[in-house]
This record gives sequence, structure tokens and C-alpha cells, in this order.
Amino acid sequence: MSKIMVVLGLALFMNAGLAALQIRMISRRKPWPKWIGVAIASWCLLMSCLFLLQVFAPSDWMPFIHRWLFFPMAVEMAWNVLLLIPLFLGTILFVLILRRPLLTREKKPLTSEGISRRKFLYMAGYGAVPAVALGMGVHGSITRSDLCVRPYSIPIVGLPPELEGFTIAHVSDLHSGIFVGPDRLKVISDTTNDLKADLVTITGDIINREMTEFAAAIKAIKAIESRHGSYLCEGNHDLIPGPGIVMDACAENNLPMLAYESVILPIRGRRLILGGLPWMREHFEGHPELVTSLFSARQEGDVRVLLAHHPHMLDIADSADLVLAGHTHGGQIMFGDHLGLGPVFFKYWSGLYQNGNTSMVVSNGCGDWFPCRIGAPAEIALLTLKTA
Repeated sequence: MSKIMVVLGLALFMNAGLAALQIRMISRRKPWPKWIGVAIASWCLLMSCLFLLQVFAPSDWMPFIHRWLFFPMAVEMAWNVLLLIPLFLGTILFVLILRRPLLTREKKPLTSEGISRRKFLYMAGYGAVPAVALGMGVHGSITRSDLCVRPYSIPIVGLPPELEGFTIAHVSDLHSGIFVGPDRLKVISDTTNDLKADLVTITGDIINREMTEFAAAIKAIKAIESRHGSYLCEGNHDLIPGPGIVMDACAENNLPMLAYESVILPIRGRRLILGGLPWMREHFEGHPELVTSLFSARQEGDVRVLLAHHPHMLDIADSADLVLAGHTHGGQIMFGDHLGLGPVFFKYWSGLYQNGNTSMVVSNGCGDWFPCRIGAPAEIALLTLKTA
């Protein structure tokens, strides 16, 4: 909660500061279009109020927010999370550096003709970023129900004939919460069931922020059916209520969330071994024993699968045949395969990767904490094991 309060304080401060700075900038010439100043102040106030609603809304308000306030909340997230920080810092830079030589000059009043000529530039300059936020909100609202199935053929060295064609539905990043309600979760569970996969894996971020979101998530997960069950690992959002709380809740509901442990699934006389690691942002590089210790001595025909929310685990997973990860949301905002937020923040961000004999699939995820995807659609991955 302390981190949330810090983020909230920064957002409120930056909204108020941005409004003050921009109003100061446009009011330095007289007469000035005061309606733009009113619009700037009103916009920043609205974004602040929506942020307060997102943080403090009671859980019983969520159905109303899901149904009626998705668009304004999506705009608020695009503004406060993605656009506000660079805009606020850029405005400070403009005021302190680019405009500094002009501060010492006496400004002549603009004529009415001058205001008319520049009115469009005023509107374009001060309305461009809010327009982007509105556009992202529209896009997020239109695509909120989209969910695709992404098939993969996974090469496994030494795959026994008994496991040829074995299928795994890889579900990740449910984010049950403000932008992923019961209706969306039902779409996810129904789509997963339609795949009729042999096994279901869920690689973290079951909830978005609070344990009140867990009930809807657990209902959807329990509705998922497969011949060999569903297995989970921990994501970073699952730690927000506190260490071990989501993990304990899964245990109470008979959902196996694997953390530093493995389970052996006997399949047609062969062994498919699932190992799971809890969320780790760092301190795992150079420690392959974290993965090696999960698996028993390899027997002929064994297939080892690692569930790990962070895709960078691939670098220490030589002892696994397949790694399943999420976390990246496919980059969230991508303009092509290699241009966007994915490669900025992650070494591996979407799709199938290979490191020696180890394959990894990074899922774009099914849900969202940030309700706008561009070039990184929500997905369920359907993996089919094949002999390498």
C-alpha cells in the first residue's frame, strides 16, 4: 500500500504541476485564450479524480466500473501511467531551458488577429497529448474483449513417441481486477476449455492488486478443465497483497501453485515433470541451480517444463526442455516485431525462443493492468510437443 500511495502522490503532484506550468506558459501574452487554461485545469483535475477512484474504489463498485467506466478509466491509465511523466518533465525542460532567454524580454500584447492565427496551434499543442490518451482509451475499449489463440509447435530433443502431440494450454497474466472482471474471466476459461488441451499452465499475475480480486479469478480457474489438471506459478502482482498470501489462498482452494518445487505427471508410461519458481525480478542470473534443483535425475524419455513468470529465466534454464513465461504482455505497445516497449524493457518479450536445447514461449497474457494493447493482442498459447 505504501508504494501505491507514493505513486498516487506523484500522479497528483504532476497533474497539478503540469496544469500550473502550462497555464503559466499560455498566459504570458495578453490577451490570452483563458478557455484553454480552464480546459487544461479541468483535464488534470479529472485525471486526478479518476486515479483516486481507481486506488480507493470499494470492491463492490467494480461491476459498475467494469460496465460503465471502462473507457474513462482506460484514458486515465494511458494519461497517468504512460504519458504524464514525460509530458511533465518535458514541460519543465521547456520552461527552464528553451524559454529561459525569453523570460527577460517584455512581451507585446497579441492582437486579436494574432490570436486567431495561433488558435489552432494552441489547441494542437496543448491538446495533442490528451488526444493521444483519448485515442488509446477508445482503442482499449474497442479491443477489451479480444482474445486469440496462438499455436506453437515445440521442438523437444529426445521426445518419446508417447508424448508426441501432447498439448499444453499456456494461460498467463489474468490480472483479475479493475479491467478484467468476471465476464472477461469467463471468456478466458471458456476459450481455454475449447482447446481441449492435455494440460493447462498459468504463469502468474492471477490478481491485479488486491485479494478481493481473487474470488473471481479462482472461479474462472476452477472452471478450466484438462485431462492432467492446471498448474500455476507466482507473478509479481500476486505479491502486492503480501508475500505468500496468494500462494496460501491457492493451496486452500486446491490449486497447485509451484514454488521451488516440482510435480511428476505420469503420461502413457513417461514422465512430464513440471517445476515452478516464485517471482524473481533479479538475483537469479548466474544461478542455474535454481532450476536444476527442481528436477529429479533425468530418466529416459523425461520432459522437463519450467513455469516462471519472468522470461529472463531462460538464461539459467539449461536443465529444462521447455520454459513457460509471461509478465511482458507481449510488449503491450508494439509497432512490428521489434519496435515498441517490448525490446526496450525485456530481452525476451513475446513468442518462441530457443537457447540450446531449451525452448521458451513468452505469452502476451490474457488480461491487463494497462487497458490498451497495440500490436500485442491478448492470447492463450496452445503448445504441441514435437520431436526436435
